Amino acid sequence: MNRLTKYVNDLTLRLYVRLQIFAAQEPVRLRAALVSAVLAAGLLIPALADADVAQIIGAVGAVVLPILAGESTRSRVTPVDGE
Repeated sequence: MNRLTKYVNDLTLRLYVRLQIFAAQEPVRLRAALVSAVLAAGLLIPALADADVAQIIGAVGAVVLPILAGESTRSRVTPVDGE
């Protein structure tokens, strides 16, 4: 049982790190994937089928993801001053 728990924890940590890397490198793709997932969930979960709920979740994702991606993403695409 201990090996299984250790394996699940290791797998969870690896997925989390990959998601962080993906969010930093591809914030636009991640936003699109999250909005698509919310809209797909709207087909399966009736409470999400309401357009207002999907719109709110999509808007929060569009605002929060650039903040989570952080300054490192912005610094890679911002021109350097002083040239």
